[in-house]
Amino acid sequence: MLQVCTRQSDKPYRIAAVDINVYSLEEISYFLYNHMNLVYREFFCDSLFDYIEKELGEEQVAQGLRMLDRNDASVRDMIMYVLKASSYYSADDLAAVSDLLMNINNLSRNERMLIEARAMMKQKRYGTALHIYLDILSTRDPDNTSNDMFYARIAFSTGVVYAKMFKCRNANTYFSMAYDLYQDPVYAKASVYMSIINGDEEELLRNIIKYKVSDEALAAIKEHIEKARAQIENSGEYQAFASALDEDDGPEKQIAKWKNEYYTMLS
Repeated sequence: MLQVCTRQSDKPYRIAAVDINVYSLEEISYFLYNHMNLVYREFFCDSLFDYIEKELGEEQVAQGLRMLDRNDASVRDMIMYVLKASSYYSADDLAAVSDLLMNINNLSRNERMLIEARAMMKQKRYGTALHIYLDILSTRDPDNTSNDMFYARIAFSTGVVYAKMFKCRNANTYFSMAYDLYQDPVYAKASVYMSIINGDEEELLRNIIKYKVSDEALAAIKEHIEKARAQIENSGEYQAFASALDEDDGPEKQIAKWKNEYYTMLS
């Protein structure tokens, strides 16, 4: 990333897609680079061109965008023009996202949303990712089964989010949905895992019958879970928490820390 600074405006430009204000050409470039999947052709409009020209003093950039707009340029061409004009990103930076740039004109709404959800997962913003996954699932047409494999992956990802938020029952609902849409053994295994972790023997029994889980497979899953629990209990974080219990305000500090992490996760 290059360290270039153009004029900063006191007046913001609102980007509704991510609910933020930007004040410079660099900030507009940052949005375009990191959220290309959220950029549609209508993003490049007269209000943006006027802002770049009048508030940021970039008349040449604004005129170039207007010319591209008149010639019905693609989303890719518009994005590339702004990124190059701002000089905020190097050629190597642009090469790193070249595949997405090449295909962005052909991405469907759900494909764009999936890219954003995965980005939110990497940032541990599970609440935002969950909202996106559920939005994608809401578009499924039950009378059209041709995309069931795709929606099964989305349902599984939704279950993963709930699992990371410690909502085992919700997670299991979506793991089961994923398997019903497309019978991948991974989805069945995840559902059995959640039943054991949640300590729900009735649900576990239903899953054993539904997924035809053998005694050997069930024993292996339980052994894996017990090993994972042992690793957690022997981890540095667990030991630090145990030590903190000996301090007068130790538990309160730890709980406050977890609350902050949890609220970040939900964002």
